[in-house]
Amino acid sequence: MNKKAIFFILAICLLLIASITYIICNKREQVPPILVWDEQEYYVTDEPAKVEEVGQKLGEVTKKIELSKKPTQNSESNTLQEKTEVFEMIVEEEDERSPIIVKEPNSEEYRVARLMLKQVL
Repeated sequence: MNKKAIFFILAICLLLIASITYIICNKREQVPPILVWDEQEYYVTDEPAKVEEVGQKLGEVTKKIELSKKPTQNSESNTLQEKTEVFEMIVEEEDERSPIIVKEPNSEEYRVARLMLKQVL
């Protein structure tokens, strides 16, 4: 084999190794849209809430983090803007897992955020 052929094969091998390494290192787990409220994780849905379901104001989101990260602190979200209002949801039957309602600034729409279930491994 001549030097050009060996160089070509080595270049292809290096490209293949670099590509595989890049794919493996960039494989990240998808993080859902979450709001942490009262030590609980809520999944922020696109489900609209009716005005008559909006209860007492509980507070506001104080920190927005990157969408690729999972929020851990109270009133922190990876999808909702800071100053998003958080409300109780008026439901017919009281439940420990009652959803909450969120309303982002500069929006007239109320959306439902549902309590996320913890996975037991």
